[in-house]
Amino acid sequence: MSQPTTTESKPKPCCVCKPEKETRDQCLLINGQDSGKCDDIITQYKSCMKGYGFTI
Repeated sequence: MSQPTTTESKPKPCCVCKPEKETRDQCLLINGQDSGKCDDIITQYKSCMKGYGFTI
């Protein structure tokens, strides 16, 4: 009996943290990455992704 690998049970990155991703993308679109205004939002998104096992 084989056990499922982590890639089989791990969701795809595109399918998790959608609200955080949308907020991040909107902020970056309006303010730009270098403005520093989106740093907290980016941190929240990274935290969410880390909760699902993704490192950014």
